[in-house]
Amino acid sequence: MEKTITHEFLVIMNKLRRVMKMNHPKNAVHQGEFMMLGAIHSCMEEKRENHIEEPGVKVSELSEILHSTKPATSKMLSALEEKDYIERISDKKDRRVVYIRLSANGEKKMKEAFNRMHKFADRTISRLGEEDAMDLIRILNKFYDAVYEEMMENNPKPCDSSDQDKTDME
Repeated sequence: MEKTITHEFLVIMNKLRRVMKMNHPKNAVHQGEFMMLGAIHSCMEEKRENHIEEPGVKVSELSEILHSTKPATSKMLSALEEKDYIERISDKKDRRVVYIRLSANGEKKMKEAFNRMHKFADRTISRLGEEDAMDLIRILNKFYDAVYEEMMENNPKPCDSSDQDKTDME
């Protein structure tokens, strides 16, 4: 079988996926949990910046942000609540409305995860060297743009969080 660029790309992406799974600490927050905690954290920051007086984020907001169904979102939130990473707060005016916010333990886990990611990135970048790291970042940005354009051509529905993701990483 002739190795194409596409084949080589898929092989290296699969290798990266496997090695990242291998290096996952036992007590670390899993990817889905990290995404949910990050979404809660980001929403709370945005509400504070916009002076919105709400005690947390609604489940429907989280479902929309993460492009997830409400049942899947609720299931993840239940798991996070069992681990004491989040708290649920009932609205005093309307008991049907429930807000989600990070608990002190959830804030601590997020900080630990961010610190672990930054240390890992620093060590990896030092192995690459600054010049190669800058080239990789340039290429990955170009790759992101190509993926985004491809996704928009095949699914013209606006992707609200992608532009946010792009600015979060800058």
